[in-house]
Amino acid sequence: MLFLVFQVGADRYALEAAQVIEVLAMVELQKIAGAPVGTAGEFVYRGEPVPVLDLCLLTLGRASNLRLSTRILLLRHEPQAGTQKPLGLIAEHATELVTKSLGEFTSVGDALVAPDPRGRLRLLQLDKLLSPELRDLLAVYYFTQTLEADAR
Repeated sequence: MLFLVFQVGADRYALEAAQVIEVLAMVELQKIAGAPVGTAGEFVYRGEPVPVLDLCLLTLGRASNLRLSTRILLLRHEPQAGTQKPLGLIAEHATELVTKSLGEFTSVGDALVAPDPRGRLRLLQLDKLLSPELRDLLAVYYFTQTLEADAR
């Protein structure tokens, strides 16, 4: 399987490339009023508003460093069974692809890790990162956007 590799602080993470719609350069984000910690804002992608989470903010308590290699990973997110919506994740050093089998990832504590020539790779498990507040925000966000689109 093909994985996109990026960093969260000093740790290297892998995300299955099939989950990624597109890797985008950083864009200016609009704040989402009342959003919980970890939310960076939103932007419009092909006419559709997309919420964006900051992986460093979620895991390290600080915003991602804005470098040329910092990207927005646009993912296929499934907020509820059978419904896919785009979700943006800000990730640092998102410039590498690797091929691994899922069998190479083994459980270490609550993480899945695989050996790599540059150290170990952690498999990003988005569901484990989302707090109940973020899940609620995304559910309301997607539901509200759907209602507004239907009203047009």
